[in-house]
Amino acid sequence: MENTTGIELAEILGNFVNTSNRDKSKEFIEGFSRQHRTLQQSSFRLIMELIEFMASDNYKTDLRNESSKAVAKRLINGFETEYHKELKSQGVSERNIESSTGEHFLPSKFLQFI
Repeated sequence: MENTTGIELAEILGNFVNTSNRDKSKEFIEGFSRQHRTLQQSSFRLIMELIEFMASDNYKTDLRNESSKAVAKRLINGFETEYHKELKSQGVSERNIESSTGEHFLPSKFLQFI
């Protein structure tokens, strides 16, 4: 598993969710929570990058996954709204807040590398 590619990992995850039930999801979450904290941070960054991609125009949908895109967009928009509220409370000008959008202000970019 040490040299698993991203494509292989996506296949493994796809197979897992294709046969998964609620108990297997709980097992996954339990296993995730036992990982080293640095690995949890890196894994969460990957999950956030996936959500960001799903919210983007590059993520193509049909009836089977359009709700995933809609939820991803809401999450990203909510993050941006909350971040802008935080900046405003710190006294940052509206002009500077408006420039605080785009690729550099996505949730995954706020997660530290350890």
